[in-house]
Amino acid sequence: MSITDIQALLGSDVIVLVGAPLCGKGTQGKLLGKVLDRPYVSSGDLFRAEVASGSALGQQIHAYMESGELIPNDLTTEFLTTKLSDKIYHKGMILDGYPRNLSHLPLIDNILINLNGRIFTAIYLDVPKTKLNERRAHRGRTDDGGDTFEHRYAVFQDETVPLIDALQSRNQLIKINCDYESPEEINQRIISELSALCK
Repeated sequence: MSITDIQALLGSDVIVLVGAPLCGKGTQGKLLGKVLDRPYVSSGDLFRAEVASGSALGQQIHAYMESGELIPNDLTTEFLTTKLSDKIYHKGMILDGYPRNLSHLPLIDNILINLNGRIFTAIYLDVPKTKLNERRAHRGRTDDGGDTFEHRYAVFQDETVPLIDALQSRNQLIKINCDYESPEEINQRIISELSALCK
């Protein structure tokens, strides 16, 4: 199956990326967006841009991001509904960072229905914890310090793993085991899995 077949099946629907902190969602999202000719959107980047704007909403978001806590659902829904209604996303997108927990799933379903889309599939980048620790040691981002990283990983285990199970039960999950492959090799495996859906 070709990339064109995947694009045709995808239509205006959305591919969601899920995984632990530092699993490589941003890298894979950008690669996938380029291959499939769909915009890559990181909910984290949208939130950070809002914070940088200094708006009242941005200040509220900032308080949650600083503590490593998840942003409340009503705030997130209002924000993402506005941002994702931009016409650049009308032909679908690669969405990284949302949903993050089970309570987000009906919210993103509704947001996408209002935009004439749905979750096409979620791609779970499953990276061993030891590998994540290695990546953290090589990264200098302030929110990836030891204590904050461990907290974010615990939030992933508590909040996101049940979401992954729910997506699996909805037949909307592709699990990609990632260890020492290059980003390009992982991307090829994702494309192969997406091609299999076209058969």
